[in-house]
Amino acid sequence: MSSESEESPRFDLQQASQSLARIAERSQQLVAGFLYRRQDISGIGMVDPANVGKAFAELAQRMMADPVAVTASTFDLWKAHLKLWQHTTQRLVGAAKPFEVQRNDRRFRNPAWSDNAIFEYVKQSYLLSADAILSAVRKVEGLDPRDAHKAEFYARQFVDAISPSNFVATNPEVL
Repeated sequence: MSSESEESPRFDLQQASQSLARIAERSQQLVAGFLYRRQDISGIGMVDPANVGKAFAELAQRMMADPVAVTASTFDLWKAHLKLWQHTTQRLVGAAKPFEVQRNDRRFRNPAWSDNAIFEYVKQSYLLSADAILSAVRKVEGLDPRDAHKAEFYARQFVDAISPSNFVATNPEVL
């Protein structure tokens, strides 16, 4: 046994900030590289006539410029998912009731989405994540209004496409 007292690791804000800055810089490089590789080989230009890639590249650049905000949003989402997991665990042992319906989303009208604890978890997890994605897009400041509109529109399309109601394995109405 060591006679030296063992200290628990301490959070170093400066080191964390430097790490986030490196992550943001590398992420920016990855996005730029991805967009560069998507150029039309024929030389006509981008295969993106609506310049959606440009809008998302600008969005990503602005988000990465404020890694503290991104980190705070991520932690908030993790906390919300932890609470959801706790609620689901309580439901599985019979110690909690389903969430009260807080939104009027036609995709989840069927009672099976709330009656079954697992499907309620799938639904609520999706709703938390979807809200976080759309909120993150809306909070980015300094975007050209047209780019902001495109980014939000296509983020909404993405979020709607990944809805658990769209997949057989995660839709109690289909099962």
